[in-house]
Amino acid sequence: MNIDILRRTLLGTAPFAFGAAHAQTAYPDRPIRVVVPYAAGGGTDVTARAATQRLTAELGQQMPVDNRTGANTAIGAEYVARSRPDGYTLLVSGSTTFVLLPLLARRLPFQTSDFAPVSQLTRFPMACVVNASVQGGFPEIVARIRQAPSEFVYAHTGIGSSGHLMGERLFMTHGLRLTSVPYRGFAPTLVDMMAGQIPMTFESVPAVMPFHRDGRVRIVAVSSPERWPSLPDIPTFRELGYASMAFHGWFGLVAPASTPAAIVERLSQAVAKISADPGYREAIDATGQQVVHNTAEEFASLIATETNEWRAVIEPLHISLD
Repeated sequence: MNIDILRRTLLGTAPFAFGAAHAQTAYPDRPIRVVVPYAAGGGTDVTARAATQRLTAELGQQMPVDNRTGANTAIGAEYVARSRPDGYTLLVSGSTTFVLLPLLARRLPFQTSDFAPVSQLTRFPMACVVNASVQGGFPEIVARIRQAPSEFVYAHTGIGSSGHLMGERLFMTHGLRLTSVPYRGFAPTLVDMMAGQIPMTFESVPAVMPFHRDGRVRIVAVSSPERWPSLPDIPTFRELGYASMAFHGWFGLVAPASTPAAIVERLSQAVAKISADPGYREAIDATGQQVVHNTAEEFASLIATETNEWRAVIEPLHISLD
């Protein structure tokens, strides 16, 4: 190539290369939208707002939360998956979005590979919850189910929800069959639970903690491998002999796939910084969760591991949302 042509080519592309590098170096230089695929006031929303409040101070830019609900988190997730991968549109959600839906729906408008994991934000147990009139602990309840399974049902917030699959995971691995009753969301489930219409449900500890504390429902077992600090008197499924039920739920932060690695790392470092803040940790602990930070690689590995674990539950039951 003629040296003058080569010089003109390099000079012509240099501003573009500089611009891309500068954009990453200066990131962020404008507000960052954080999509939550649940309604305002729920556990994911509360967690996202607690994190973004502190990330705003750490990153020096506003991080408005955008609640885009519907289709079991798919509407909000698709919006982020199709957004420009520049670090200015992020998603906070949990295993329902990144693990369960891709296993349950063949026509899902996104896949896990459409996201770049940044970091977990929190973890928490799932819980077996009974209405206040149900007597005994979890072993006594299971004994009654074995004797008269037709007398028990369990509620959940929809086919393929984490509560539904948790019940199936428990009963499938221990030779029990129990009728499940789907509800359209946690609020109506809770209303019927407190009214004594439904004896049992499976739900996250953050969702049920306030109602357990005031005695309107009872948590009788949790899924954390060890006793949960905010529920020290509640046994784990593992210690009750149900080792397959030892797992955590979680919320995490992701960006669209192809987001530059430097931006993902900047966000991950910011999460690490706020995770060490005692005030933030105290606020999260009060919701029944624990603060978590991990690298993008560790978060991606967690999602892959959980996908394999839940596939082993879902496939034998032939559960599908299509």
